[in-house]
Amino acid sequence: MNKTLLALSVSALALAGIAQASPELSIGAGVYNFDGGRNVDNDVVGKIGLGFDIPDSPFGVEGSYFSSSAETPANQSFDLDAFQLDGIYNLSRMGQWSPYLAAGVGELSTDTASSQDSDRFLNFGGGTRYSLSDALDLRADLRAIRTDETDQNDLMATLSLVFGLGAAPAMVKAEMDSDGDGVLDSADFCPGTPAGAGVDGSGCALDEDADGVADYQDDCLGTGPGLRVDASGCPVMQSEVVSFNLDVEFETDSARIRSGFTADIESLADFMDTYPNTEVMLGGHTDSVGSDAYNLNLSQTRADAVKRALIVRGVQADRITAQGFGEARPISDNQTAEGREQNRRVVASVTAVKNAEMMK
Repeated sequence: MNKTLLALSVSALALAGIAQASPELSIGAGVYNFDGGRNVDNDVVGKIGLGFDIPDSPFGVEGSYFSSSAETPANQSFDLDAFQLDGIYNLSRMGQWSPYLAAGVGELSTDTASSQDSDRFLNFGGGTRYSLSDALDLRADLRAIRTDETDQNDLMATLSLVFGLGAAPAMVKAEMDSDGDGVLDSADFCPGTPAGAGVDGSGCALDEDADGVADYQDDCLGTGPGLRVDASGCPVMQSEVVSFNLDVEFETDSARIRSGFTADIESLADFMDTYPNTEVMLGGHTDSVGSDAYNLNLSQTRADAVKRALIVRGVQADRITAQGFGEARPISDNQTAEGREQNRRVVASVTAVKNAEMMK
Protein backbone atom coordinates (compact mmCIF):
# COMPACT_ATOMS: atom_id res chain seq x y z
CA MET A 1 0.00 0.00 0.00
CA ASN A 2 1.53 3.35 -1.02
CA LYS A 3 1.48 6.57 0.99
CA THR A 4 -1.69 7.86 -0.61
CA LEU A 5 -3.64 4.72 0.31
CA LEU A 6 -2.26 4.79 3.83
CA ALA A 7 -3.33 8.41 4.18
CA LEU A 8 -6.84 7.51 3.01
CA SER A 9 -7.14 4.66 5.52
CA VAL A 10 -5.86 6.73 8.41
CA SER A 11 -8.24 9.57 7.51
CA ALA A 12 -11.20 7.18 7.50
CA LEU A 13 -10.32 5.77 10.89
CA ALA A 14 -9.72 9.24 12.33
CA LEU A 15 -13.05 10.49 11.05
CA ALA A 16 -14.83 7.48 12.52
CA GLY A 17 -13.11 7.96 15.85
CA ILE A 18 -14.12 11.60 16.06
CA ALA A 19 -17.71 10.77 15.24
CA GLN A 20 -17.84 7.91 17.74
CA ALA A 21 -19.47 5.87 14.95
CA SER A 22 -20.67 2.27 14.81
CA PRO A 23 -18.30 0.00 12.80
CA GLU A 24 -19.43 -2.59 10.23
CA LEU A 25 -17.63 -5.03 7.93
CA SER A 26 -18.80 -5.74 4.38
CA ILE A 27 -17.71 -8.70 2.22
CA GLY A 28 -19.02 -9.19 -1.29
CA ALA A 29 -18.48 -9.86 -4.96
CA GLY A 30 -19.86 -8.69 -8.29
CA VAL A 31 -19.05 -7.71 -11.83
CA TYR A 32 -16.46 -5.18 -13.01
CA ASN A 33 -17.17 -3.61 -16.40
CA PHE A 34 -13.94 -2.23 -17.90
CA ASP A 35 -13.86 0.82 -20.16
CA GLY A 36 -13.62 -0.20 -23.81
CA GLY A 37 -10.33 1.64 -24.10
CA ARG A 38 -8.69 -0.81 -21.75
CA ASN A 39 -9.31 -3.67 -24.18
CA VAL A 40 -10.02 -6.01 -21.27
CA ASP A 41 -12.84 -8.53 -20.82
CA ASN A 42 -15.34 -7.89 -18.02
CA ASP A 43 -14.78 -10.10 -15.01
CA VAL A 44 -15.71 -10.94 -11.45
CA VAL A 45 -14.63 -8.52 -8.72
CA GLY A 46 -14.26 -9.15 -4.99
CA LYS A 47 -14.68 -6.40 -2.42
CA ILE A 48 -14.14 -5.94 1.33
CA GLY A 49 -14.80 -2.81 3.32
CA LEU A 50 -14.85 -1.30 6.77
CA GLY A 51 -17.52 1.31 7.33
CA PHE A 52 -18.73 3.51 10.12
CA ASP A 53 -22.37 4.47 10.43
CA ILE A 54 -22.55 7.74 12.37
CA PRO A 55 -25.31 7.67 15.05
CA ASP A 56 -28.07 10.30 14.92
CA SER A 57 -26.96 11.31 11.41
CA PRO A 58 -27.71 10.20 7.82
CA PHE A 59 -23.98 10.13 7.07
CA GLY A 60 -21.41 7.37 7.14
CA VAL A 61 -17.88 6.73 5.91
CA GLU A 62 -16.33 3.61 4.39
CA GLY A 63 -12.86 2.48 3.38
CA SER A 64 -12.70 -0.52 1.03
CA TYR A 65 -10.51 -2.66 -1.16
CA PHE A 66 -11.57 -4.41 -4.37
CA SER A 67 -9.73 -6.65 -6.81
CA SER A 68 -10.31 -8.32 -10.16
CA SER A 69 -8.21 -10.70 -12.27
CA ALA A 70 -9.30 -10.31 -15.88
CA GLU A 71 -7.87 -11.15 -19.28
CA THR A 72 -7.39 -9.34 -22.52
CA PRO A 73 -8.87 -10.74 -25.75
CA ALA A 74 -5.34 -12.08 -26.41
CA ASN A 75 -5.58 -14.14 -23.18
CA GLN A 76 -3.09 -11.97 -21.35
CA SER A 77 -3.67 -11.42 -17.65
CA PHE A 78 -4.90 -8.04 -16.40
CA ASP A 79 -5.00 -7.68 -12.61
CA LEU A 80 -6.67 -4.72 -10.95
CA ASP A 81 -6.39 -3.69 -7.26
CA ALA A 82 -7.90 -0.59 -5.71
CA PHE A 83 -8.39 1.16 -2.42
CA GLN A 84 -11.09 3.79 -1.96
CA LEU A 85 -12.58 6.07 0.68
CA ASP A 86 -16.27 6.96 0.35
CA GLY A 87 -18.79 9.16 2.03
CA ILE A 88 -22.24 7.61 2.44
CA TYR A 89 -25.54 9.48 2.63
CA ASN A 90 -28.46 7.37 3.81
CA LEU A 91 -31.69 8.49 2.19
CA SER A 92 -33.83 6.56 4.63
CA ARG A 93 -33.45 4.22 7.60
CA MET A 94 -37.10 3.37 7.96
CA GLY A 95 -38.12 -0.27 7.81
CA GLN A 96 -35.91 -3.02 6.38
CA TRP A 97 -34.88 -1.18 3.21
CA SER A 98 -32.22 1.57 3.45
CA PRO A 99 -31.32 3.27 0.15
CA TYR A 100 -28.22 5.44 0.01
CA LEU A 101 -25.96 7.58 -2.20
CA ALA A 102 -22.16 7.32 -2.20
CA ALA A 103 -19.16 9.20 -3.60
CA GLY A 104 -15.46 9.04 -2.91
CA VAL A 105 -11.84 8.92 -4.05
CA GLY A 106 -9.28 6.16 -4.35
CA GLU A 107 -6.22 4.76 -6.03
CA LEU A 108 -6.28 2.00 -8.62
CA SER A 109 -3.36 -0.22 -9.67
CA THR A 110 -3.21 -2.40 -12.79
CA ASP A 111 -0.71 -5.13 -13.49
CA THR A 112 -0.18 -6.75 -16.89
CA ALA A 113 2.55 -8.89 -18.36
CA SER A 114 4.15 -5.80 -19.83
CA SER A 115 3.48 -3.00 -17.32
CA GLN A 116 2.33 -1.84 -13.91
CA ASP A 117 0.38 1.41 -13.55
CA SER A 118 -1.24 3.38 -10.75
CA ASP A 119 -3.89 6.04 -11.09
CA ARG A 120 -6.19 8.05 -8.82
CA PHE A 121 -9.92 7.88 -9.39
CA LEU A 122 -13.27 9.34 -8.41
CA ASN A 123 -16.37 7.23 -7.92
CA PHE A 124 -20.02 7.92 -7.38
CA GLY A 125 -23.19 5.88 -7.21
CA GLY A 126 -25.47 4.34 -4.67
CA GLY A 127 -27.42 1.31 -3.66
CA THR A 128 -29.66 -0.12 -1.00
CA ARG A 129 -29.45 -2.31 2.06
CA TYR A 130 -31.93 -4.88 3.30
CA SER A 131 -31.91 -5.80 6.99
CA LEU A 132 -31.68 -9.53 7.60
CA SER A 133 -31.22 -9.17 11.37
CA ASP A 134 -30.06 -6.63 13.91
CA ALA A 135 -26.42 -7.33 13.01
CA LEU A 136 -26.60 -8.44 9.35
CA ASP A 137 -27.62 -6.63 6.15
CA LEU A 138 -27.64 -7.56 2.48
CA ARG A 139 -26.28 -4.76 0.33
CA ALA A 140 -26.50 -4.07 -3.44
CA ASP A 141 -24.15 -1.38 -4.76
CA LEU A 142 -23.46 0.23 -8.17
CA ARG A 143 -20.48 2.57 -8.81
CA ALA A 144 -19.21 4.57 -11.75
CA ILE A 145 -15.40 4.90 -11.60
CA ARG A 146 -13.50 7.67 -13.41
CA THR A 147 -9.69 7.50 -13.44
CA ASP A 148 -7.70 10.70 -13.35
CA GLU A 149 -4.70 10.26 -15.66
CA THR A 150 -5.95 7.61 -18.09
CA ASP A 151 -9.48 9.01 -18.35
CA GLN A 152 -11.09 5.58 -18.17
CA ASN A 153 -14.73 5.11 -17.19
CA ASP A 154 -15.39 1.79 -15.46
CA LEU A 155 -18.51 0.42 -13.83
CA MET A 156 -18.71 -1.90 -10.81
CA ALA A 157 -21.77 -3.71 -9.41
CA THR A 158 -21.47 -5.73 -6.19
CA LEU A 159 -23.63 -7.69 -3.77
CA SER A 160 -22.32 -7.84 -0.17
CA LEU A 161 -23.10 -9.02 3.31
CA VAL A 162 -22.68 -6.31 5.95
CA PHE A 163 -21.86 -7.41 9.50
CA GLY A 164 -22.41 -5.02 12.42
CA LEU A 165 -19.43 -5.05 14.77
CA GLY A 166 -21.12 -3.30 17.69
CA ALA A 167 -21.28 0.31 18.71
CA ALA A 168 -18.09 2.20 19.38
CA PRO A 169 -17.69 3.50 22.93
CA ALA A 170 -19.86 6.56 23.26
CA MET A 171 -18.56 9.81 24.64
CA VAL A 172 -19.43 10.07 28.31
CA LYS A 173 -21.92 12.84 28.82
CA ALA A 174 -22.22 14.24 32.30
CA GLU A 175 -25.80 13.90 33.52
CA MET A 176 -27.39 16.63 35.55
CA ASP A 177 -29.63 16.75 38.59
CA SER A 178 -31.24 20.15 38.06
CA ASP A 179 -33.38 20.19 41.20
CA GLY A 180 -30.69 18.67 43.43
CA ASP A 181 -32.91 15.90 44.78
CA GLY A 182 -30.39 13.13 44.15
CA VAL A 183 -32.20 11.74 41.07
CA LEU A 184 -30.64 12.45 37.67
CA ASP A 185 -32.79 14.43 35.23
CA SER A 186 -33.00 11.47 32.83
CA ALA A 187 -34.79 9.43 35.52
CA ASP A 188 -36.64 12.27 37.28
CA PHE A 189 -40.39 12.13 36.69
CA CYS A 190 -41.02 15.13 38.96
CA PRO A 191 -38.47 17.82 38.04
CA GLY A 192 -38.42 20.94 40.15
CA THR A 193 -39.00 19.46 43.60
CA PRO A 194 -37.84 22.01 46.20
CA ALA A 195 -34.49 21.63 47.92
CA GLY A 196 -34.65 19.40 50.98
CA ALA A 197 -37.87 17.64 50.02
CA GLY A 198 -37.70 13.86 50.45
CA VAL A 199 -38.20 12.05 47.14
CA ASP A 200 -38.56 8.47 45.94
CA GLY A 201 -36.54 6.72 43.23
CA SER A 202 -38.43 8.53 40.46
CA GLY A 203 -37.70 11.97 41.92
CA CYS A 204 -41.25 12.57 43.19
CA ALA A 205 -41.95 13.94 46.67
CA LEU A 206 -42.71 11.36 49.36
CA ASP A 207 -46.27 11.03 50.70
CA GLU A 208 -45.93 8.50 53.51
CA ASP A 209 -49.54 8.70 54.72
CA ALA A 210 -50.89 8.57 51.14
CA ASP A 211 -53.27 11.49 51.66
CA GLY A 212 -52.30 13.21 48.40
CA VAL A 213 -50.22 15.91 50.13
CA ALA A 214 -46.43 15.62 49.85
CA ASP A 215 -44.63 15.17 53.17
CA TYR A 216 -42.78 18.48 52.85
CA GLN A 217 -46.17 20.28 52.61
CA ASP A 218 -48.01 18.09 55.13
CA ASP A 219 -48.69 19.72 58.50
CA CYS A 220 -50.47 16.61 59.78
CA LEU A 221 -48.24 13.64 58.97
CA GLY A 222 -49.66 10.22 59.70
CA THR A 223 -53.34 10.88 59.03
CA GLY A 224 -55.27 7.63 58.93
CA PRO A 225 -56.39 5.95 55.70
CA GLY A 226 -59.58 7.24 54.15
CA LEU A 227 -59.52 10.65 55.82
CA ARG A 228 -60.38 13.65 53.70
CA VAL A 229 -57.67 16.30 54.15
CA ASP A 230 -57.15 19.93 53.22
CA ALA A 231 -54.22 21.48 51.30
CA SER A 232 -51.99 21.24 54.38
CA GLY A 233 -52.70 17.52 54.84
CA CYS A 234 -54.92 17.93 57.91
CA PRO A 235 -58.33 16.25 58.33
CA VAL A 236 -61.33 18.20 57.11
CA MET A 237 -63.78 18.84 59.95
CA GLN A 238 -67.46 18.89 58.96
CA SER A 239 -70.04 20.41 61.25
CA GLU A 240 -73.19 18.39 61.81
CA VAL A 241 -76.17 19.72 63.77
CA VAL A 242 -77.70 17.24 66.24
CA SER A 243 -80.68 17.82 68.51
CA PHE A 244 -82.74 16.22 71.29
CA ASN A 245 -86.39 16.88 72.04
CA LEU A 246 -88.06 16.23 75.43
CA ASP A 247 -91.81 16.13 76.11
CA VAL A 248 -92.89 15.08 79.64
CA GLU A 249 -96.61 14.87 80.46
CA PHE A 250 -98.25 15.25 83.91
CA GLU A 251 -101.45 14.29 85.72
CA THR A 252 -104.10 16.94 86.38
CA ASP A 253 -103.03 19.45 89.05
CA SER A 254 -99.74 17.56 89.62
CA ALA A 255 -96.02 18.29 89.22
CA ARG A 256 -94.94 14.70 89.76
CA ILE A 257 -93.08 13.21 86.79
CA ARG A 258 -94.87 10.16 85.48
CA SER A 259 -92.76 6.98 85.48
CA GLY A 260 -93.14 6.53 81.74
CA PHE A 261 -91.01 9.63 81.06
CA THR A 262 -88.04 8.83 83.32
CA ALA A 263 -86.08 7.22 80.48
CA ASP A 264 -86.55 10.33 78.31
CA ILE A 265 -85.08 12.54 81.04
CA GLU A 266 -82.10 10.19 81.41
CA SER A 267 -81.53 10.33 77.64
CA LEU A 268 -81.49 14.14 77.78
CA ALA A 269 -78.94 14.01 80.60
CA ASP A 270 -76.73 11.70 78.52
CA PHE A 271 -77.04 14.01 75.50
CA MET A 272 -75.90 17.00 77.54
CA ASP A 273 -73.03 14.98 78.96
CA THR A 274 -71.90 14.10 75.42
CA TYR A 275 -72.07 17.76 74.38
CA PRO A 276 -70.88 19.66 77.48
CA ASN A 277 -71.17 23.08 75.82
CA THR A 278 -74.94 22.82 75.47
CA GLU A 279 -77.60 24.46 77.64
CA VAL A 280 -81.28 23.59 77.93
CA MET A 281 -84.41 25.65 78.52
CA LEU A 282 -87.30 23.72 80.13
CA GLY A 283 -90.75 25.10 79.39
CA GLY A 284 -93.59 24.16 81.75
CA HIS A 285 -97.23 24.21 80.57
CA THR A 286 -100.74 23.43 81.90
CA ASP A 287 -104.23 22.90 80.57
CA SER A 288 -106.95 25.51 81.03
CA VAL A 289 -108.45 24.08 84.24
CA GLY A 290 -107.94 26.58 87.08
CA SER A 291 -107.06 30.28 87.21
CA ASP A 292 -104.31 31.84 85.14
CA ALA A 293 -102.23 32.64 88.22
CA TYR A 294 -102.59 29.15 89.61
CA ASN A 295 -101.67 27.53 86.28
CA LEU A 296 -98.62 29.82 85.88
CA ASN A 297 -97.32 28.72 89.25
CA LEU A 298 -98.11 25.05 88.49
CA SER A 299 -96.25 25.18 85.15
CA GLN A 300 -93.18 26.64 86.90
CA THR A 301 -93.33 23.85 89.49
CA ARG A 302 -93.42 21.24 86.71
CA ALA A 303 -90.40 22.80 84.93
CA ASP A 304 -88.48 22.90 88.22
CA ALA A 305 -89.28 19.19 88.80
CA VAL A 306 -87.68 18.21 85.51
CA LYS A 307 -84.70 20.49 86.28
CA ARG A 308 -84.13 18.70 89.58
CA ALA A 309 -84.30 15.33 87.79
CA LEU A 310 -81.58 16.44 85.36
CA ILE A 311 -79.38 17.76 88.19
CA VAL A 312 -79.71 14.43 90.01
CA ARG A 313 -78.42 12.78 86.82
CA GLY A 314 -75.29 14.94 86.71
CA VAL A 315 -76.24 17.98 84.65
CA GLN A 316 -74.90 21.25 86.14
CA ALA A 317 -77.64 23.57 87.36
CA ASP A 318 -76.21 26.59 85.54
CA ARG A 319 -76.78 24.79 82.22
CA ILE A 320 -80.55 24.50 82.89
CA THR A 321 -83.19 27.22 82.69
CA ALA A 322 -86.71 26.38 83.88
CA GLN A 323 -89.64 28.65 83.02
CA GLY A 324 -93.40 28.24 83.45
CA PHE A 325 -95.81 29.52 80.75
CA GLY A 326 -99.09 28.52 82.40
CA GLU A 327 -101.92 27.80 80.01
CA ALA A 328 -100.79 30.41 77.44
CA ARG A 329 -99.29 28.00 74.91
CA PRO A 330 -101.59 25.03 74.32
CA ILE A 331 -100.73 22.52 71.64
CA SER A 332 -104.12 20.81 71.62
CA ASP A 333 -107.80 21.51 72.31
CA ASN A 334 -108.50 22.12 76.02
CA GLN A 335 -112.16 21.19 75.43
CA THR A 336 -111.28 17.47 75.32
CA ALA A 337 -109.69 15.24 77.93
CA GLU A 338 -107.13 14.05 75.42
CA GLY A 339 -106.23 17.59 74.43
CA ARG A 340 -105.87 18.75 78.05
CA GLU A 341 -103.55 15.76 78.74
CA GLN A 342 -101.26 16.85 75.92
CA ASN A 343 -101.19 20.43 77.22
CA ARG A 344 -100.02 19.34 80.71
CA ARG A 345 -96.33 19.07 79.85
CA VAL A 346 -92.69 20.17 80.16
CA VAL A 347 -90.85 20.45 76.85
CA ALA A 348 -87.23 21.02 75.90
CA SER A 349 -85.19 21.16 72.70
CA VAL A 350 -81.39 21.03 72.71
CA THR A 351 -79.13 21.61 69.68
CA ALA A 352 -75.41 20.85 69.45
CA VAL A 353 -72.68 21.00 66.77
CA LYS A 354 -70.86 17.74 66.10
CA ASN A 355 -67.50 17.67 64.27
CA ALA A 356 -67.01 14.62 62.03
CA GLU A 357 -63.43 13.85 60.88
CA MET A 358 -64.05 10.75 58.81
CA MET A 359 -64.99 12.37 55.51
CA LYS A 360 -64.25 9.98 52.63
